[in-house]
Amino acid sequence: MKEAFSIELDFDACKACGYCLEACPKDVFDPGAAHNAKGYRPPVVARPDDCLGCRGCYMVCPDFCLEITRSV
Repeated sequence: MKEAFSIELDFDACKACGYCLEACPKDVFDPGAAHNAKGYRPPVVARPDDCLGCRGCYMVCPDFCLEITRSV
């Protein structure tokens, strides 16, 4: 059985740098369409079931907007 992970993105803190989109080997993220309070368009977690839990996105995020946890 494949491990499952939960991905939380702090929508309001994100500056839409796109590093998470580039770092994810499974293309879990898609570019976002909605603007946050700062005027940025943060990505969306489009395919959370594909997450490997590698935390590559977490490590490259300059603003610490991501939280990756193992689902029970």
